[in-house]
Amino acid sequence: MATTSLREVAHGLPVPEGYRVEIIGGVIVVTPAPAGKHGRIIRQLGKALEPDLPEGYDFEVHLGVDKAPGSDDYAIPDLFVAPVETLDTWESNVPPVEVIFVSEVVSRSSQTIDRVAKRKQYAEAGIPLYLLVDPFAEELTLFSDPSLGAYRARHSVPWGDKIQLPEPLPALLDSSLFPSLDGRPRP
Repeated sequence: MATTSLREVAHGLPVPEGYRVEIIGGVIVVTPAPAGKHGRIIRQLGKALEPDLPEGYDFEVHLGVDKAPGSDDYAIPDLFVAPVETLDTWESNVPPVEVIFVSEVVSRSSQTIDRVAKRKQYAEAGIPLYLLVDPFAEELTLFSDPSLGAYRARHSVPWGDKIQLPEPLPALLDSSLFPSLDGRPRP
């Protein structure tokens, strides 16, 4: 009797258009389409990163990132950075070994997933940098130096401040360019 993988089950779900299906920690997670401000933050983040991308790298917002070879787990980050040749694929996911930076923008529907479960999964995958953009806590947190399934370094700045990313993506991000929750410019 043939067995069905968790990934096959996830891909066979009747999911409404715009929803994302991921497998995080062995659990199928379905999330709704993000709000407008969520998308605007992602676009601003991409624009801010673009001038500092290493040669031959680009950012992506639609592909998934596998946790590890042979694992059913995968996440669809809000934005990640990998070599262009890796992103130029007909596959729906890329291997984590190629990914140097990943970012999630916390949504009302994804707070625990982004703050805890995805942080763990990205660390277990060995992704060097994870930037958590959290408009609800009004802060940006950079997790780095993954080891034994956890990030050993953490640096947070308040919303509106700048945060320096280290190698392999040395960029200075100015979060004052991100929209606020209430729509008014930040001081």
